[in-house]
Amino acid sequence: MTTNALGFTASACVLASFVVALLNPFQVVGAQSLEELREIVKQQQEQIDEALDRRASSGNDKIKLSISGQTNRAMNLVDDGDSTEAYFVDNDVTNTRVRFVGTAEANDTTTMGTRLEIALSPNNSYDVSQDNETADDFTDVRKAEAFVRDDRYGQLSFGKGSAAADDTAEYDLSLVSMQMYSGIADPVGGIQFTSNDALTGVAVGDAFFNFDGGRQSRVRYDSPNLGPGVQLSVSVGSDDREDIALTWGGDYGNWSGVDIGSFTTLGAISISDPNEDDVDYRLAGSFSALHNPTDVSYTIGYGMDKLDSSGDDPYNLYIKIGWDRSIYSVGSTGFGVDYTYSENNTQDDDEGTSFGLAVVQVLENYGTEIYAQYRFFDLDTGAGPDFEEIHAVTLGTRVKF
Repeated sequence: MTTNALGFTASACVLASFVVALLNPFQVVGAQSLEELREIVKQQQEQIDEALDRRASSGNDKIKLSISGQTNRAMNLVDDGDSTEAYFVDNDVTNTRVRFVGTAEANDTTTMGTRLEIALSPNNSYDVSQDNETADDFTDVRKAEAFVRDDRYGQLSFGKGSAAADDTAEYDLSLVSMQMYSGIADPVGGIQFTSNDALTGVAVGDAFFNFDGGRQSRVRYDSPNLGPGVQLSVSVGSDDREDIALTWGGDYGNWSGVDIGSFTTLGAISISDPNEDDVDYRLAGSFSALHNPTDVSYTIGYGMDKLDSSGDDPYNLYIKIGWDRSIYSVGSTGFGVDYTYSENNTQDDDEGTSFGLAVVQVLENYGTEIYAQYRFFDLDTGAGPDFEEIHAVTLGTRVKF
């Protein structure tokens, strides 16, 4: 049943209870004043509210259950230098998913709980390519963890979830970041570059990577906020993966930011051992500043792998300017322009360049965002054939519940 339907049902029950209270001779006789009659209605309202709360809670009446999620569908119109095609995808920037969060208050300062989040992504944009326009459904358990949090001591999480380095290359205060952020490959990650009218086997997702951390089965500790907004996070995960991160305004992943004068600021830096062949360690970081009087934001992100071998270290640099405005009464509008430069992501001496333009319109009363983006990709291979440029236009909508 929807929230509106629950509200209508509750209102109808209250009205019915009031009428019954007026017509019931035993209640009327016992009510010596209007105040007593109001108390009867109040008690019945409390019983209704309690019933509605039980209906929206988990099977364990000690646990508060929150259910949320989203769908994010898009159309990509791609010119790969050989042909132009339309691809209908689930947008991997923030794919379609559902999440369940159960929490219980152990005491006034301590919360215990669990998180379960599952991606249900048909035709994921990172899997769709010129020779695979209908990819298999993508299902991924993003989170399955238990946690305990006390703001005096921090938070301990156990299970599958974000490693300490996750999101540290992606801190971003612009509204348009729901579509345009440092993971520029995500909307068209499976699309291949072409050369001499043939597919090369090198996809956009191979050439552009922001070196952000990920999710894994691990144990993670987040310190309480230190000073104005500094937080230390460490994690140890399966397959000998280790992360440590320092964030500014991260606030347990809520990205509340820290106000400095007329700016809201947000940042992170991490170092991790991804336990990948030939990688000694991975470094990632980002910083974003929103100028509140003008709603203009400035974001920079950087990531790299330090290799064990004598090869050139791959790295990625990302820069963006965003502008958020209240143009229409239906919700905020966000604009963004960005630039990305990468080297050695596919092989030594490769150079990747990309720039993009994006706009997002929020429909606040409907939990909906409508977005459009244009992006240009160019990959210059140092020793290989010349690759054609890729031009991609993405149109889509995300609906959150």
